Amino acid sequence: MSAAVIVLAVGIALVLALLGATLVLAVGRIVRGPTILDRMIGSDMVLTTVLLVIAAAIVVRQDPSAVPVLVVIAATSVFATVAVARAVTPSTDPGDEGMDATTPEHAVQTADEATVPGPADDARASDDGDTAGGQR
Repeated sequence: MSAAVIVLAVGIALVLALLGATLVLAVGRIVRGPTILDRMIGSDMVLTTVLLVIAAAIVVRQDPSAVPVLVVIAATSVFATVAVARAVTPSTDPGDEGMDATTPEHAVQTADEATVPGPADDARASDDGDTAGGQR
């Protein structure tokens, strides 16, 4: 074997090892979460790693027949990212008062605010049918 073939084999092994490490870290991000946005970043990393593996195979084999597969995976990744971003972004509609819980964090915050009595709740509790002197 020539030195060029050995260098190429070592280079390919190094690239595949780094892509494998990236894949493991991305799957770890998907599993750990904790938010949907963390999981979306992980899934984007997985799809990007798959794209890089396919692109590396195209370069090594010198066969561009898998380029349409790259385009489909890239488009799917972009559309999925846009869909998740739209789902978790609060509405820009002026009539929307922000009552929709669109993210888990917002849902928890809304639930916490609903259970904690505020000054307005205390005032309503004291005005429930009581007249001056505490008699009806």
